[in-house]
Amino acid sequence: MPRIHKILLASFLLILSGSQLQAFEIDGGKWPTGEIEFYVGIDGMAASGVTWNAAFIAAIDDWNTETSFNFILREENRDPCASDGLSSVDFNDSFCGSEFGDNTLAVTLLRYNTAILGEPTIAEADIIINQTEEFNVYDGKLDQFGIQGLDLRRIALHELGHVIGLDHETTNAAIMAPNIGNLDRLQADDIAGAEKLYDGAINCAVAELEFGSIINSLDANDCSVSELLPGSSDTSPIDLYRFTLTSAATLSLGMTSSTLDSVLLIADENLQVIAFDNNSINQCDSSLTQFLQPGSYFLLANTFDIPVKDECGISGDYKIKAVLSSGGLNPLGSSASLTGVTVNATFSGGITSDNGVSFTNQFTPAASLDIAARIDIDPQHVGRAGFLVIAAVVDEQILFLNEQGQFVDSAASPGVITRASNKTLNAVEELTAVDNLVPASLGISEIQVKFFFGYGLSSSPDELYYHLAPLSLIVAP
Repeated sequence: MPRIHKILLASFLLILSGSQLQAFEIDGGKWPTGEIEFYVGIDGMAASGVTWNAAFIAAIDDWNTETSFNFILREENRDPCASDGLSSVDFNDSFCGSEFGDNTLAVTLLRYNTAILGEPTIAEADIIINQTEEFNVYDGKLDQFGIQGLDLRRIALHELGHVIGLDHETTNAAIMAPNIGNLDRLQADDIAGAEKLYDGAINCAVAELEFGSIINSLDANDCSVSELLPGSSDTSPIDLYRFTLTSAATLSLGMTSSTLDSVLLIADENLQVIAFDNNSINQCDSSLTQFLQPGSYFLLANTFDIPVKDECGISGDYKIKAVLSSGGLNPLGSSASLTGVTVNATFSGGITSDNGVSFTNQFTPAASLDIAARIDIDPQHVGRAGFLVIAAVVDEQILFLNEQGQFVDSAASPGVITRASNKTLNAVEELTAVDNLVPASLGISEIQVKFFFGYGLSSSPDELYYHLAPLSLIVAP
Protein backbone atom coordinates (compact mmCIF):
# COMPACT_ATOMS: atom_id res chain seq x y z
CA MET A 1 0.00 0.00 0.00
CA PRO A 2 1.19 3.59 -0.59
CA ARG A 3 2.53 5.31 2.49
CA ILE A 4 2.91 8.99 3.32
CA HIS A 5 6.62 9.60 3.03
CA LYS A 6 6.85 13.38 3.09
CA ILE A 7 4.65 16.45 3.12
CA LEU A 8 5.93 19.42 1.14
CA LEU A 9 4.86 22.88 2.25
CA ALA A 10 5.25 25.82 -0.11
CA SER A 11 5.16 29.29 1.43
CA PHE A 12 5.51 32.25 -0.91
CA LEU A 13 6.40 35.64 0.48
CA LEU A 14 9.82 36.94 -0.55
CA ILE A 15 11.12 38.20 -3.88
CA LEU A 16 13.47 35.88 -5.78
CA SER A 17 17.08 36.92 -6.33
CA GLY A 18 19.42 36.76 -9.34
CA SER A 19 20.56 33.73 -11.34
CA GLN A 20 23.61 31.52 -10.76
CA LEU A 21 24.82 28.17 -12.05
CA GLN A 22 22.25 25.36 -12.22
CA ALA A 23 21.77 23.67 -8.87
CA PHE A 24 18.28 22.21 -9.01
CA GLU A 25 17.22 20.11 -6.05
CA ILE A 26 15.63 16.67 -6.41
CA ASP A 27 13.34 15.57 -3.60
CA GLY A 28 14.49 11.94 -3.73
CA GLY A 29 11.54 10.26 -5.45
CA LYS A 30 10.01 10.22 -8.91
CA TRP A 31 7.10 8.79 -10.86
CA PRO A 32 8.01 5.41 -12.39
CA THR A 33 6.87 6.18 -15.95
CA GLY A 34 7.38 9.93 -16.22
CA GLU A 35 3.68 10.68 -16.63
CA ILE A 36 0.55 10.84 -14.47
CA GLU A 37 -3.13 11.60 -14.69
CA PHE A 38 -3.91 14.83 -12.86
CA TYR A 39 -7.45 15.89 -11.96
CA VAL A 40 -8.29 19.59 -12.19
CA GLY A 41 -11.80 20.88 -11.56
CA ILE A 42 -11.50 24.14 -9.59
CA ASP A 43 -14.59 26.34 -9.36
CA GLY A 44 -14.35 30.10 -9.53
CA MET A 45 -12.71 32.96 -11.36
CA ALA A 46 -9.99 35.51 -10.61
CA ALA A 47 -10.68 39.25 -10.54
CA SER A 48 -8.72 39.44 -13.80
CA GLY A 49 -11.41 37.36 -15.52
CA VAL A 50 -9.33 34.16 -15.80
CA THR A 51 -10.83 31.04 -14.24
CA TRP A 52 -8.81 29.20 -11.62
CA ASN A 53 -9.09 26.10 -13.79
CA ALA A 54 -7.62 27.86 -16.82
CA ALA A 55 -4.72 29.24 -14.76
CA PHE A 56 -3.87 25.83 -13.33
CA ILE A 57 -4.15 24.09 -16.70
CA ALA A 58 -1.83 26.72 -18.20
CA ALA A 59 0.76 25.79 -15.56
CA ILE A 60 0.37 22.11 -16.45
CA ASP A 61 0.86 22.97 -20.12
CA ASP A 62 4.12 24.75 -19.30
CA TRP A 63 5.59 21.65 -17.63
CA ASN A 64 4.37 19.46 -20.50
CA THR A 65 5.84 21.78 -23.14
CA GLU A 66 9.17 22.57 -21.50
CA THR A 67 10.06 19.13 -20.09
CA SER A 68 9.74 15.44 -20.91
CA PHE A 69 7.39 14.88 -17.99
CA ASN A 70 3.78 14.41 -19.09
CA PHE A 71 0.71 15.47 -17.13
CA ILE A 72 -2.40 13.78 -18.54
CA LEU A 73 -5.16 16.30 -17.82
CA ARG A 74 -8.47 15.10 -16.43
CA GLU A 75 -10.92 18.00 -16.05
CA GLU A 76 -12.81 16.59 -13.09
CA ASN A 77 -12.96 17.62 -9.46
CA ARG A 78 -11.46 15.19 -6.95
CA ASP A 79 -10.83 15.60 -3.23
CA PRO A 80 -7.06 16.15 -2.78
CA CYS A 81 -7.34 15.08 0.87
CA ALA A 82 -8.64 11.62 -0.07
CA SER A 83 -6.01 8.90 -0.27
CA ASP A 84 -7.59 7.42 -3.38
CA GLY A 85 -4.62 6.97 -5.71
CA LEU A 86 -5.76 9.94 -7.79
CA SER A 87 -3.67 13.11 -8.04
CA SER A 88 -5.70 16.31 -7.85
CA VAL A 89 -5.96 19.94 -6.75
CA ASP A 90 -8.57 22.13 -5.03
CA PHE A 91 -9.07 24.99 -2.60
CA ASN A 92 -9.61 24.26 1.07
CA ASP A 93 -9.72 26.33 4.25
CA SER A 94 -7.47 23.80 6.03
CA PHE A 95 -4.73 21.35 5.25
CA CYS A 96 -6.97 18.26 5.29
CA GLY A 97 -8.28 19.15 8.74
CA SER A 98 -5.13 20.80 10.08
CA GLU A 99 -4.38 24.49 10.06
CA PHE A 100 -2.17 25.89 7.34
CA GLY A 101 1.10 27.33 8.61
CA ASP A 102 1.62 31.07 8.70
CA ASN A 103 1.83 32.54 5.18
CA THR A 104 1.33 29.12 3.61
CA LEU A 105 -0.32 29.55 0.23
CA ALA A 106 -0.48 25.89 -0.85
CA VAL A 107 0.60 22.43 0.20
CA THR A 108 1.68 19.49 -1.97
CA LEU A 109 1.09 16.12 -0.36
CA LEU A 110 3.08 13.22 -1.82
CA ARG A 111 2.30 9.58 -1.12
CA TYR A 112 4.99 7.04 -1.94
CA ASN A 113 5.39 3.37 -2.70
CA THR A 114 8.44 1.65 -1.27
CA ALA A 115 10.95 0.75 -3.99
CA ILE A 116 13.31 -2.23 -3.97
CA LEU A 117 16.04 -0.17 -5.64
CA GLY A 118 16.62 3.52 -4.99
CA GLU A 119 14.22 5.90 -3.31
CA PRO A 120 10.46 5.28 -2.92
CA THR A 121 8.47 6.09 -6.04
CA ILE A 122 5.67 8.66 -6.02
CA ALA A 123 2.26 7.01 -6.10
CA GLU A 124 -0.05 10.00 -5.57
CA ALA A 125 0.38 13.79 -5.44
CA ASP A 126 -2.29 16.25 -4.29
CA ILE A 127 -2.25 20.02 -4.04
CA ILE A 128 -4.32 21.87 -1.45
CA ILE A 129 -4.58 25.65 -2.02
CA ASN A 130 -5.24 27.85 1.01
CA GLN A 131 -8.57 29.49 0.20
CA THR A 132 -8.24 31.95 3.10
CA GLU A 133 -5.59 33.80 1.06
CA GLU A 134 -6.41 36.25 -1.72
CA PHE A 135 -5.45 35.11 -5.25
CA ASN A 136 -5.60 36.51 -8.74
CA VAL A 137 -4.15 35.59 -12.16
CA TYR A 138 -1.67 37.91 -13.89
CA ASP A 139 1.84 38.01 -15.41
CA GLY A 140 4.88 40.06 -14.47
CA LYS A 141 5.91 41.58 -11.19
CA LEU A 142 4.26 40.30 -8.07
CA ASP A 143 3.49 43.77 -6.77
CA GLN A 144 1.56 45.77 -9.37
CA PHE A 145 -0.53 48.91 -8.90
CA GLY A 146 -4.25 48.17 -9.03
CA ILE A 147 -3.89 44.37 -8.76
CA GLN A 148 -4.99 42.66 -5.59
CA GLY A 149 -4.07 39.10 -4.63
CA LEU A 150 -1.23 36.73 -5.52
CA ASP A 151 -0.85 35.12 -8.93
CA LEU A 152 -2.24 31.58 -8.76
CA ARG A 153 -0.56 30.50 -11.99
CA ARG A 154 2.98 30.83 -10.66
CA ILE A 155 1.92 29.11 -7.44
CA ALA A 156 0.57 26.23 -9.53
CA LEU A 157 3.86 26.04 -11.45
CA HIS A 158 5.75 25.71 -8.16
CA GLU A 159 3.47 23.09 -6.66
CA LEU A 160 3.51 21.02 -9.85
CA GLY A 161 7.29 21.01 -9.58
CA HIS A 162 6.91 19.30 -6.21
CA VAL A 163 4.45 16.87 -7.81
CA ILE A 164 7.08 15.65 -10.27
CA GLY A 165 9.76 15.31 -7.57
CA LEU A 166 11.60 18.64 -7.34
CA ASP A 167 12.51 20.22 -4.03
CA HIS A 168 13.04 23.89 -3.18
CA GLU A 169 15.90 25.64 -4.98
CA THR A 170 17.69 28.23 -2.84
CA THR A 171 20.67 29.09 -5.05
CA ASN A 172 19.48 29.89 -8.55
CA ALA A 173 16.63 31.79 -10.13
CA ALA A 174 13.84 29.20 -10.25
CA ILE A 175 10.09 28.85 -9.91
CA MET A 176 11.04 26.22 -7.31
CA ALA A 177 12.44 28.87 -4.95
CA PRO A 178 10.80 28.53 -1.52
CA ASN A 179 9.21 31.99 -1.72
CA ILE A 180 6.94 33.60 -4.28
CA GLY A 181 8.44 36.40 -6.33
CA ASN A 182 8.57 38.13 -9.69
CA LEU A 183 9.25 34.97 -11.72
CA ASP A 184 6.07 33.82 -13.44
CA ARG A 185 7.41 31.10 -15.77
CA LEU A 186 9.64 28.03 -15.56
CA GLN A 187 13.34 28.85 -15.47
CA ALA A 188 16.33 26.95 -16.88
CA ASP A 189 17.05 25.45 -13.46
CA ASP A 190 13.50 24.10 -13.12
CA ILE A 191 13.62 22.54 -16.58
CA ALA A 192 17.05 21.02 -15.95
CA GLY A 193 15.81 19.41 -12.75
CA ALA A 194 12.82 17.83 -14.47
CA GLU A 195 14.99 16.61 -17.34
CA LYS A 196 17.45 15.06 -14.90
CA LEU A 197 14.59 12.98 -13.53
CA TYR A 198 12.67 12.19 -16.71
CA ASP A 199 14.77 12.58 -19.87
CA GLY A 200 14.90 8.80 -20.21
CA ALA A 201 18.70 8.73 -20.34
CA ILE A 202 20.43 5.85 -18.61
CA ASN A 203 23.34 7.34 -16.68
CA CYS A 204 25.23 4.05 -16.51
CA ALA A 205 26.78 1.88 -19.21
CA VAL A 206 24.39 -0.80 -20.50
CA ALA A 207 25.52 -4.10 -22.02
CA GLU A 208 23.50 -6.54 -24.10
CA LEU A 209 22.45 -9.50 -21.97
CA GLU A 210 23.95 -12.79 -23.09
CA PHE A 211 21.82 -15.79 -22.20
CA GLY A 212 24.61 -18.06 -21.08
CA SER A 213 27.54 -17.12 -18.85
CA ILE A 214 28.61 -13.61 -17.93
CA ILE A 215 31.84 -12.89 -16.06
CA ASN A 216 32.27 -9.40 -14.65
CA SER A 217 33.03 -7.52 -11.44
CA LEU A 218 31.62 -4.79 -9.18
CA ASP A 219 33.70 -2.19 -7.38
CA ALA A 220 33.88 1.51 -6.60
CA ASN A 221 34.78 2.30 -10.23
CA ASP A 222 31.38 1.05 -11.44
CA CYS A 223 28.25 3.09 -11.82
CA SER A 224 26.30 3.43 -8.58
CA VAL A 225 22.58 3.21 -7.86
CA SER A 226 22.60 6.92 -6.98
CA GLU A 227 23.99 7.70 -10.44
CA LEU A 228 21.48 5.42 -12.11
CA LEU A 229 18.50 6.78 -10.18
CA PRO A 230 18.90 10.53 -9.46
CA GLY A 231 17.84 11.40 -5.95
CA SER A 232 18.82 8.06 -4.47
CA SER A 233 21.33 7.89 -1.61
CA ASP A 234 22.35 4.29 -2.42
CA THR A 235 26.05 4.30 -3.38
CA SER A 236 26.33 0.56 -4.11
CA PRO A 237 27.87 -0.38 -7.50
CA ILE A 238 25.62 -1.83 -10.20
CA ASP A 239 25.95 -3.36 -13.67
CA LEU A 240 23.12 -3.19 -16.23
CA TYR A 241 22.26 -5.69 -18.97
CA ARG A 242 19.46 -4.98 -21.45
CA PHE A 243 17.29 -7.64 -23.11
CA THR A 244 14.03 -7.83 -25.08
CA LEU A 245 11.53 -10.67 -25.34
CA THR A 246 9.09 -11.10 -28.22
CA SER A 247 7.44 -14.14 -26.66
CA ALA A 248 6.65 -15.03 -23.05
CA ALA A 249 9.60 -16.67 -21.34
CA THR A 250 11.00 -17.91 -18.04
CA LEU A 251 14.38 -16.48 -17.10
CA SER A 252 16.45 -18.44 -14.58
CA LEU A 253 19.47 -16.65 -13.13
CA GLY A 254 22.30 -17.60 -10.83
CA MET A 255 24.91 -15.11 -9.59
CA THR A 256 27.96 -16.54 -7.86
CA SER A 257 30.95 -14.88 -6.24
CA SER A 258 33.53 -15.79 -3.64
CA THR A 259 33.83 -12.23 -2.31
CA LEU A 260 30.79 -10.23 -3.43
CA ASP A 261 27.47 -10.20 -1.59
CA SER A 262 25.38 -10.77 -4.72
CA VAL A 263 22.08 -9.08 -5.49
CA LEU A 264 20.11 -9.98 -8.64
CA LEU A 265 17.26 -7.83 -9.90
CA ILE A 266 15.02 -7.77 -12.97
CA ALA A 267 13.56 -4.38 -13.87
CA ASP A 268 11.16 -3.16 -16.53
CA GLU A 269 12.08 -0.59 -19.18
CA ASN A 270 11.43 2.20 -16.62
CA LEU A 271 13.93 0.62 -14.20
CA GLN A 272 11.17 -0.42 -11.83
CA VAL A 273 12.17 -3.67 -10.12
CA ILE A 274 9.73 -6.52 -10.72
CA ALA A 275 11.73 -9.36 -9.13
CA PHE A 276 14.85 -9.68 -6.99
CA ASP A 277 16.94 -11.99 -4.83
CA ASN A 278 19.67 -10.66 -2.59
CA ASN A 279 21.35 -13.83 -1.33
CA SER A 280 21.03 -17.47 -0.51
CA ILE A 281 21.23 -18.51 3.13
CA ASN A 282 24.81 -18.54 4.42
CA GLN A 283 26.23 -17.80 0.97
CA CYS A 284 27.34 -14.80 -1.05
CA ASP A 285 25.42 -16.08 -4.08
CA SER A 286 21.93 -15.28 -5.33
CA SER A 287 19.44 -16.91 -7.67
CA LEU A 288 16.24 -15.81 -9.32
CA THR A 289 13.63 -17.36 -11.62
CA GLN A 290 10.95 -15.16 -13.16
CA PHE A 291 8.25 -15.59 -15.80
CA LEU A 292 8.21 -12.58 -18.12
CA GLN A 293 5.76 -11.35 -20.73
CA PRO A 294 7.02 -9.94 -24.05
CA GLY A 295 8.71 -6.59 -23.51
CA SER A 296 11.97 -4.81 -22.75
CA TYR A 297 13.82 -5.48 -19.50
CA PHE A 298 17.03 -4.92 -17.56
CA LEU A 299 19.01 -7.46 -15.59
CA LEU A 300 20.76 -5.65 -12.73
CA ALA A 301 23.79 -7.09 -10.95
CA ASN A 302 24.15 -5.32 -7.62
CA THR A 303 25.51 -5.59 -4.09
CA PHE A 304 25.13 -3.52 -0.90
CA ASP A 305 26.60 -0.13 -0.02
CA ILE A 306 27.15 -1.38 3.55
CA PRO A 307 28.29 -5.02 4.09
CA VAL A 308 25.52 -7.33 5.29
CA LYS A 309 27.47 -10.54 5.89
CA ASP A 310 30.91 -10.85 7.42
CA GLU A 311 31.94 -13.47 4.87
CA CYS A 312 30.78 -11.37 1.88
CA GLY A 313 32.12 -8.03 0.70
CA ILE A 314 30.71 -5.24 -1.45
CA SER A 315 33.19 -5.58 -4.30
CA GLY A 316 34.69 -8.39 -6.33
CA ASP A 317 34.30 -10.65 -9.33
CA TYR A 318 31.07 -12.43 -10.17
CA LYS A 319 29.62 -14.89 -12.66
CA ILE A 320 26.02 -14.93 -13.87
CA LYS A 321 24.46 -17.92 -15.55
CA ALA A 322 21.30 -17.00 -17.47
CA VAL A 323 18.96 -19.62 -18.91
CA LEU A 324 15.98 -18.50 -20.98
CA SER A 325 13.06 -20.82 -21.76
CA SER A 326 10.34 -19.68 -24.16
CA GLY A 327 7.88 -20.81 -26.80
CA GLY A 328 9.60 -19.08 -29.71
CA LEU A 329 12.65 -17.28 -31.03
CA ASN A 330 13.77 -14.21 -29.11
CA PRO A 331 15.79 -11.12 -30.10
CA LEU A 332 19.57 -11.32 -30.14
CA GLY A 333 20.33 -7.81 -28.97
CA SER A 334 20.95 -4.69 -31.00
CA SER A 335 22.08 -4.80 -34.59
CA ALA A 336 25.56 -3.66 -35.61
CA SER A 337 27.98 -3.60 -38.54
CA LEU A 338 31.71 -4.04 -38.99
CA THR A 339 32.16 -0.45 -40.16
CA GLY A 340 29.87 1.08 -37.55
CA VAL A 341 27.09 2.19 -39.90
CA THR A 342 23.50 2.00 -38.69
CA VAL A 343 21.50 -0.93 -40.00
CA ASN A 344 17.73 -1.34 -39.72
CA ALA A 345 17.78 -5.12 -39.37
CA THR A 346 16.65 -7.33 -36.50
CA PHE A 347 18.01 -10.71 -35.45
CA SER A 348 16.35 -13.43 -33.40
CA GLY A 349 17.28 -17.00 -32.63
CA GLY A 350 16.65 -20.04 -30.51
CA ILE A 351 17.69 -23.60 -29.67
CA THR A 352 15.17 -26.43 -29.43
CA SER A 353 15.25 -30.15 -28.70
CA ASP A 354 11.55 -30.82 -29.30
CA ASN A 355 11.09 -29.66 -32.91
CA GLY A 356 10.27 -26.08 -32.00
CA VAL A 357 7.71 -26.65 -29.25
CA SER A 358 9.98 -24.86 -26.78
CA PHE A 359 13.31 -23.05 -26.85
CA THR A 360 16.02 -22.67 -24.24
CA ASN A 361 19.82 -22.49 -24.09
CA GLN A 362 20.87 -25.26 -21.68
CA PHE A 363 20.72 -28.98 -22.57
CA THR A 364 22.11 -32.34 -21.56
CA PRO A 365 24.68 -34.06 -23.81
CA ALA A 366 22.05 -36.58 -24.96
CA ALA A 367 19.65 -33.96 -26.33
CA SER A 368 19.07 -33.66 -30.08
CA LEU A 369 19.49 -29.99 -30.93
CA ASP A 370 18.21 -27.71 -33.66
CA ILE A 371 19.67 -24.21 -33.73
CA ALA A 372 17.94 -21.64 -35.89
CA ALA A 373 17.80 -17.90 -36.47
CA ARG A 374 15.72 -15.33 -38.29
CA ILE A 375 16.97 -12.12 -39.85
CA ASP A 376 14.56 -9.35 -40.77
CA ILE A 377 16.69 -7.70 -43.45
CA ASP A 378 17.07 -3.93 -43.64
CA PRO A 379 14.46 -2.83 -46.23
CA GLN A 380 17.19 -1.03 -48.17
CA HIS A 381 18.97 -4.36 -48.69
CA VAL A 382 15.99 -6.50 -49.68
CA GLY A 383 16.19 -7.85 -53.24
CA ARG A 384 19.92 -7.19 -53.58
CA ALA A 385 22.64 -9.77 -54.17
CA GLY A 386 24.15 -10.76 -50.86
CA PHE A 387 25.32 -13.51 -48.55
CA LEU A 388 24.54 -15.09 -45.17
CA VAL A 389 27.05 -15.85 -42.42
CA ILE A 390 26.84 -18.23 -39.44
CA ALA A 391 29.64 -18.25 -36.86
CA ALA A 392 30.24 -20.35 -33.74
CA VAL A 393 32.65 -19.22 -31.02
CA VAL A 394 34.16 -21.77 -28.64
CA ASP A 395 36.54 -20.13 -26.15
CA GLU A 396 38.86 -18.13 -28.47
CA GLN A 397 38.20 -20.24 -31.55
CA ILE A 398 35.90 -18.88 -34.29
CA LEU A 399 34.24 -21.34 -36.65
CA PHE A 400 32.30 -20.41 -39.81
CA LEU A 401 29.64 -22.55 -41.46
CA ASN A 402 30.56 -22.98 -45.13
CA GLU A 403 28.31 -23.65 -48.12
CA GLN A 404 28.85 -27.39 -47.68
CA GLY A 405 27.27 -27.25 -44.22
CA GLN A 406 30.53 -27.74 -42.31
CA PHE A 407 32.03 -25.54 -39.61
CA VAL A 408 35.59 -24.54 -40.52
CA ASP A 409 38.22 -22.86 -38.35
CA SER A 410 38.67 -19.20 -39.25
CA ALA A 411 42.35 -19.50 -38.37
CA ALA A 412 42.86 -21.39 -41.63
CA SER A 413 41.97 -18.22 -43.58
CA PRO A 414 42.73 -15.21 -41.34
CA GLY A 415 40.67 -12.12 -42.12
CA VAL A 416 38.29 -13.99 -44.42
CA ILE A 417 34.56 -14.20 -43.61
CA THR A 418 33.38 -17.60 -44.81
CA ARG A 419 29.87 -17.51 -46.25
CA ALA A 420 27.12 -19.99 -45.48
CA SER A 421 25.36 -19.08 -48.73
CA ASN A 422 25.25 -16.53 -51.56
CA LYS A 423 21.79 -15.39 -52.57
CA THR A 424 19.37 -12.61 -53.36
CA LEU A 425 18.28 -11.29 -49.98
CA ASN A 426 14.63 -11.76 -49.00
CA ALA A 427 12.79 -9.56 -46.51
CA VAL A 428 13.06 -12.42 -44.00
CA GLU A 429 15.92 -14.91 -44.00
CA GLU A 430 15.65 -18.07 -41.91
CA LEU A 431 18.92 -19.81 -41.09
CA THR A 432 19.76 -23.22 -39.63
CA ALA A 433 23.09 -23.52 -37.85
CA VAL A 434 22.64 -27.04 -36.46
CA ASP A 435 20.09 -29.74 -37.25
CA ASN A 436 19.56 -32.84 -35.07
CA LEU A 437 22.95 -32.52 -33.39
CA VAL A 438 23.51 -34.81 -30.37
CA PRO A 439 26.55 -33.54 -28.42
CA ALA A 440 27.16 -36.93 -26.78
CA SER A 441 27.56 -38.55 -30.21
CA LEU A 442 30.55 -36.24 -30.77
CA GLY A 443 32.06 -37.06 -27.38
CA ILE A 444 30.92 -33.70 -25.92
CA SER A 445 29.74 -33.79 -22.31
CA GLU A 446 30.20 -30.15 -21.43
CA ILE A 447 30.68 -27.05 -23.60
CA GLN A 448 29.50 -23.49 -24.17
CA VAL A 449 29.17 -22.22 -27.74
CA LYS A 450 28.19 -18.73 -28.82
CA PHE A 451 26.44 -18.45 -32.19
CA PHE A 452 26.30 -15.32 -34.33
CA PHE A 453 24.32 -14.73 -37.51
CA GLY A 454 24.81 -12.04 -40.09
CA TYR A 455 24.51 -10.98 -43.69
CA GLY A 456 26.21 -8.74 -46.20
CA LEU A 457 25.91 -7.33 -49.71
CA SER A 458 27.91 -8.65 -52.65
CA SER A 459 28.68 -5.05 -53.57
CA SER A 460 30.38 -4.53 -50.16
CA PRO A 461 32.05 -7.87 -49.40
CA ASP A 462 34.00 -6.57 -46.39
CA GLU A 463 30.90 -5.27 -44.62
CA LEU A 464 28.84 -7.50 -42.33
CA TYR A 465 25.60 -6.80 -40.48
CA TYR A 466 25.10 -8.83 -37.29
CA HIS A 467 23.76 -8.81 -33.70
CA LEU A 468 25.57 -7.95 -30.48
CA ALA A 469 24.14 -10.56 -28.08
CA PRO A 470 25.14 -14.12 -29.00
CA LEU A 471 22.84 -17.09 -29.05
CA SER A 472 24.56 -19.15 -26.35
CA LEU A 473 24.36 -22.93 -26.09
CA ILE A 474 25.25 -24.53 -22.77
CA VAL A 475 25.74 -28.30 -22.71
CA ALA A 476 26.17 -29.74 -19.24
CA PRO A 477 25.44 -33.10 -17.57
